Amino acid sequence: MDDRPRNTLKIMETQTTFDLNLAIRRWREDLARSAAFRSENLNELESHLRDSIDRLRARELSDEEAFLVAARRIGAAQKLEQEFGKVNSAEVWFDRCLWVLVAVQLWSCVASLSSLLLSVAAVIGISLNEMLPGFGLHKIEMDWLQPGLAVSFSPFFVAIAVVLVWRFFIWPKRRGSALVQKLLRRPGTLAVTLFSFCGAIHIAAAWAMQTWYYPVTFANAPFHGLQWRLFFWRLPALILWAGLTYFLARKRLRSSLA
Repeated sequence: MDDRPRNTLKIMETQTTFDLNLAIRRWREDLARSAAFRSENLNELESHLRDSIDRLRARELSDEEAFLVAARRIGAAQKLEQEFGKVNSAEVWFDRCLWVLVAVQLWSCVASLSSLLLSVAAVIGISLNEMLPGFGLHKIEMDWLQPGLAVSFSPFFVAIAVVLVWRFFIWPKRRGSALVQKLLRRPGTLAVTLFSFCGAIHIAAAWAMQTWYYPVTFANAPFHGLQWRLFFWRLPALILWAGLTYFLARKRLRSSLA
């Protein structure tokens, strides 16, 4: 029967749960998020890291201790990014231009998503407002209700909500970072994904505004077909953005693998 203290068993369990190869892979993936590193730079840094870990393990350090000390000796990610960014400046600029273009497309999607949510909220809000007298409450004046809904579902607040959901529910689980890295390695898939996503949001918003928002809030206003005309005017821009996204993502990928 084993009489060792429970604390000793807990320490041994903690040591055996550390996966050195997984830690090194995640360390490399964290560096690979930056365009300052080419593939050959990452290979060189990983080789140095593994050599340092082997030397530290020879001094009877555990895998986790050896990894932490070796990673600290190589340097912080921010410092390495600054050093390699000076050497690989072209890749850095391609990366920045690509992210600006992606941000433009995502902002366009957020604006359309705002219109879609506003249409749904307007239908629900006005319907509930009409029910208030039945509960002994006064109806909210439309001069207050409509601006309130417009502000609450403005692109600014919708963008904040999207960023918070991404930051706290998707990105920490590495699903978001894995998806982004996968798309960046496939320029065609990235361009088609953004085009399809933005197009679907624009179509849904145009349909909702034309079917729900305008008839409910502007019953007698001549808005027939307005949102669909706006969508078809926006379509050439979506195609242009998709083409530029493919071009920049391909240049970025080729530079990073050079």
